[in-house]
Parts: sequence; C-alpha cells; structure tokens
Amino acid sequence: MAIPKVGIYSVPLKKGKSWGIRWNIDGEERKEIIGTSKKQAEKAATVKQNEFFNNQFGEHKTEVIALDTLIKEFIKSKRSVSPSTIARYNNYFNAFNAFMIKHFPKATKDITSIKRHYIEEFLIKPFDDRIWAPKTANGALAAINSMFLYAVREEYLSKAPTKSIEHFQLNENTEAKYYTEDELKLIWKNVTPHWVDFLQALYYTGARKGELINLWWENVNLEKKYITIISTKEYKTKTGEKRTVPLNPSALQIIKRQKGINDKYVFTGKEGNKINQDKPYRALKTALKKGKIEGNIHKFRHTFASHLVIAGESLYAVKELLGHKDIKHTMIYAHLSPNKMQSVVTKLFES
Repeated sequence: MAIPKVGIYSVPLKKGKSWGIRWNIDGEERKEIIGTSKKQAEKAATVKQNEFFNNQFGEHKTEVIALDTLIKEFIKSKRSVSPSTIARYNNYFNAFNAFMIKHFPKATKDITSIKRHYIEEFLIKPFDDRIWAPKTANGALAAINSMFLYAVREEYLSKAPTKSIEHFQLNENTEAKYYTEDELKLIWKNVTPHWVDFLQALYYTGARKGELINLWWENVNLEKKYITIISTKEYKTKTGEKRTVPLNPSALQIIKRQKGINDKYVFTGKEGNKINQDKPYRALKTALKKGKIEGNIHKFRHTFASHLVIAGESLYAVKELLGHKDIKHTMIYAHLSPNKMQSVVTKLFES
C-alpha cells in the first residue's frame, strides 16, 4: 500500500483561519484540526507523514523521554522570553511534575504515557487539594500545551495530550481593583523612603514593575517628556512591542531626581545598582501591612488606569497608554465611567 500524502488546509473563521491536516486512505479523506497557526499545521503534517512512513517500514523512534527531561529541554529552548516568563513556566511545571509523581508516577518516566485526563485532573486540583483560580489554571494549561507542542515538533510525540482541552470560563464582569487616594497617601507615608519614587512612578505612568526596573536612560526623553518602553537583550516586554509613555509633571520630576545615580538604569536599588525584583515587592508589602491595605505592585497599574477613567478619559486612550493589544483587556475599567456613558446616550435626544 502506498504511503498516504499528508497536506494542510484552512477553514475561514470570523477572525483569521483554522488550520488542519488531511490525507487519503483507500479513497476516504481523513482530516484533523490543528489550530489557528499555519506553521503549526505544517509541522503536524510533517509529523503525520513521518508516522505513516515509520509504520510502513518499521522505523519507529525508540527514544524514551521522561517528563522532567522534557521540562528542562523545553525551558532551555525558550531563549527569547523574559526571566519572569521562565519563572512562571517553572512554577507551573514544578506543580505539574509534583502532581504527576504523586498520582501517575509511571507516566513521568515516559511522556507518551501521559493522557489527556491526567492534565485535566491537574488543572482542577493541581496538588495537595489546592484549587486554582480560572485565570491561573488557563495559564498553566497554556504553558503545558506549549511544552507538549514542542515535544510534537521534536517528534517525541505524535500528538499533544493537551489537544482540545477547554480553557476555564473567566468571569467577564471582573472589575479591576485600585488604590483610593487615601490609601495612596498611607502607602507613601509608610513605605521606606528610598522606594517612594519608584512606586509613585508606577502609579504616574501605568508601567509594569519590570518595565521600570529595566528602563535605560537612553530610552528617556526629558525634553519631550516621555519614556519609551522597549525590549532589550536582558528584558522582554510582555507584548514584545515598543510603546511611548508620556510623563505628567509628577513623573517627570521623579525621573529627573534619579539623574547621576546610575549611568545605565533610571531606577536603582539602595546601593545604586539595578533593582532586585523582590526588593520593591517587600517594601510595599511592609507598607501595606502598616496601613492595613490590601494590594500588590501590579495594583498601581490598575490605579493609574482607573483614576484616568474616573476623571473622564476614554477607554481607548487608556488602552494605548497601558499598551494593551486588545480593547477587551481595558474593558475591566468600563464600570468606572457610568456618568460619561449616560451623557453619550443623552446626545441622541438633544435637539
């Protein structure tokens, strides 16, 4: 019997295309949906073609890959991602490996033995009866799926066990939590003086912690009053894209105060060197405890956006300032401008 020839095909969607692979056996066409990536479909077609060839001539791949080996190899292959992303991957993979060792130890020695329902059970209760929030579970699924797709590309697997596992439904009515003006005053009062400028800069710019830690002087324009958030060799932005952030008078003065401390980095630790990511977190945690306030570093970004919307700024403008790719991510602030929405519909009846 001739070896079937595997090709790719696409199906139009409302946004973009869905890609799959197809082949013919005894006059009957077979199809398999791969996803929205043409490149991934092409790789899947190659794997399927090799599978047919191996079945025909008995040249099966005999290499057995353990789960911990796959994890290490996958992490090593991610050369272009940020350290924070690697740390997040490791958190998910460590939990997944621990779960597998406890519940399905034999499958950890050979990844071809890992079944879809093992992963589904992990997403429901990862370890020691913990329960993840839907967003966290979706993050774990995305990381594990990427790892198994890598295994498919390397031909350790013919298909990923994560295929068709559905993401958890997120609460579409989620509203961003932000610091009030009184809470901000308490934070500035209680935080170690060295960290006031850095934390206030987070609030006045809406930048992420990593973006300001890795902000270089060469990406600051004091004359035109803006900073440029950009990926560098040692830091990758979340979206991978460059954006310009205008500086209000308060942010401008904060940055001017940092001049002369370090030739490369705008914000520094107490010793004048690059900030250790854990230090501002610990300083804020102490201040929040003193002020009996709930929050974290990222809440300054939410506060920046929330206060702008409350002041009447458009969601589109906030989207651009935050660097969101999709407006749906900015919609968590929509509930803060009900009066503005009322004024918009009222215009329909103005004479």
